[in-house]
Amino acid sequence: MKEAFEIARLIRKSLRGELSGQEEKILSDWRQASRDNEAAFQEMTSGSFYTDGTELWETFDFRVAYGRFLQRKFQQCRSRRLLFRVARVAAVVLPLTIAIVLYIGLGKESVPATNYAAAATILPGTSKAVLTTGDGNTIMLGQEYSDSTIIADGMRIDASTSGLTYAGISGNSALVYNKLEIPRGGEFCLTLSDGTKVWLNSATSIQYPVAFGTKERRVFVQGEAYFEVAKDAKKPFIVQFMSSAVTVLGTSFNVRAYPEEGHSLTTLAEGSVCITGGDNTISIKPGEQVEVDALSGDMVKREVEVRDFTSWKDGRFVFVRRPLEEIMRTLERWYDIRVVFKDEEAKRISLSGDLRRYDNFSRVVEMLGLTGDARFEIKGNDVYITTE
Repeated sequence: MKEAFEIARLIRKSLRGELSGQEEKILSDWRQASRDNEAAFQEMTSGSFYTDGTELWETFDFRVAYGRFLQRKFQQCRSRRLLFRVARVAAVVLPLTIAIVLYIGLGKESVPATNYAAAATILPGTSKAVLTTGDGNTIMLGQEYSDSTIIADGMRIDASTSGLTYAGISGNSALVYNKLEIPRGGEFCLTLSDGTKVWLNSATSIQYPVAFGTKERRVFVQGEAYFEVAKDAKKPFIVQFMSSAVTVLGTSFNVRAYPEEGHSLTTLAEGSVCITGGDNTISIKPGEQVEVDALSGDMVKREVEVRDFTSWKDGRFVFVRRPLEEIMRTLERWYDIRVVFKDEEAKRISLSGDLRRYDNFSRVVEMLGLTGDARFEIKGNDVYITTE
């Protein structure tokens, strides 16, 4: 149990981004020692673990929690061999579960309470968007509106509750642009006339031709979007944002370009892309990212874990040692809330986490409260954060 408490301490520090170099090595060695250890680590760094952990501390019935863990895992497994493996993993997780819950719980009285009841009224975003056609008409789209077929700008547009698909062919040789805007608290999926798929995050807009020309396929983005570009060797696909542009033939990548953040991030999942900013041009390969300063055009290339920057389209929020100010900007757009930091120190708190995107805000703020030193005060849709 002594080792479990030490690992529990290191995992908690890892989630808060506070590990020293030596502690990182100890935790890494423990994870690599066996597949069971790695599975236990993944279990405990998931968003649901901390909610379960809070309940565990309050009831203090570890046998019930152990039974729930086994039951959940048994339901997911379909073979006898996997069932035995789950039992081994559970044997690793149980003492660490006890240790982490105790480790967090022992200091619980010193952590100010958060009004989770108020947070529970803040719901996650939904599928919604506003389409502006070439003639200036606006059409509301999303879960609140029924599926429909739109005839506009010489194109047939199929609109579902979750996406938009350009299915017809325009006979007009001139480029006619449509614009799709996703509000705060929204998301949407777009399939362009060439078959390219675009996932659009909250507070994002994209302007695009209803049918592409003969030389290139160019779209304009503000906000965050994930692209799966249809291959066409004769017509490069160009995404233009801020003072930068990404040029590809066929690939998958994420662009984050919110003007208020002062920089853009292009993260490559598959294929290859070329990023241009000012007088500079950089090519990247999968697993690499380029950051471009919006004012100077300065570019920085780095290796990253792609999932940390693309998981939003798959229903997760993954933060790895990110400042709380940055995390809350992302949550602010998705939950359509207003975040106010009462002191500068709270902005710099570094946190890590893997959160479910479609959880109510109460689940998210509960995990953030357990893994950091911040206090959350919620009044309506206003969230006040302090370290006091």
